[in-house]
Amino acid sequence: MKIDDYRLLVALDEEETLRKAAETLYISQPAVSQRLKTIENDWGTEIFIRTKKKLIVTTHGEAIINHARKMLKEETNLKEMIHSSEGVVNGNLSIGVSSLIGQTLLPVVLERFVHEYPNVKIQLQVGSSTRIINNRHDFHVSVIRGTKIMNLHNERLMQEKHYFIYPKGKKDVLDTLPMIEFQADPVYLKEIEQWYTELFNKEYAPQIKTDQIATCKALLLSGVGMTVLPEIVAEDIDHGEFEVKLVEAHGQELLRETYISYENDILSLPQVSAFITLLKEVVNGV
Repeated sequence: MKIDDYRLLVALDEEETLRKAAETLYISQPAVSQRLKTIENDWGTEIFIRTKKKLIVTTHGEAIINHARKMLKEETNLKEMIHSSEGVVNGNLSIGVSSLIGQTLLPVVLERFVHEYPNVKIQLQVGSSTRIINNRHDFHVSVIRGTKIMNLHNERLMQEKHYFIYPKGKKDVLDTLPMIEFQADPVYLKEIEQWYTELFNKEYAPQIKTDQIATCKALLLSGVGMTVLPEIVAEDIDHGEFEVKLVEAHGQELLRETYISYENDILSLPQVSAFITLLKEVVNGV
């Protein structure tokens, strides 16, 4: 297959229709249809099932498309390694980070990075760790919380404690304060639920749910209710106005890991190696 065929398959997978893929690739829809037929004939199997609404990837098609993504990524990496031999850190840097890291560490890291490496073009996606893991093939580096990514090198960036925070003077009426919860993965929320049930001896039922941890913290600081926050977000809480208690369940601290995940050979790209080094420096206060 030619590299353009790989691009075609990926575009079809992402756009889910012949028309949208044709628009993305700036070629005609009949040309897309004909090229897809040729590719499927070469593989000897259907890659997509055509329906009136959209294209549906077959089982064999999923494997072929994953291969296509891998080939495109290898081509990009090779080009960047060739360019890196010029002695200047340049090329593209694609990063996927969890929302919490995107709101806390990342601005500091990128401020230093763009100053030190102005010739690098950065592509960034911030979202839930689940979303970043699902799109892991799109990134040179993923920074996620709570879990590792299979088949990649995973390096622990940090481990955080968690704190139960509520307004001063409210200890005797905690059962009347609304619990504020920020969106997180099910495993993490299950740990919060176990802690809450053990502490209050009642079912965990957060009255306020937010999609961003920043919103959760803002509501806490406004005196709306109580919440649990990770260490990286709780560091600047005013202990004169709020009680800050270490979260423990079953006699153990609630800890949460953050991992840097990447393919081992990707470190040969100077811009990737530089970003990972800088990220570690910021975490370690260098």
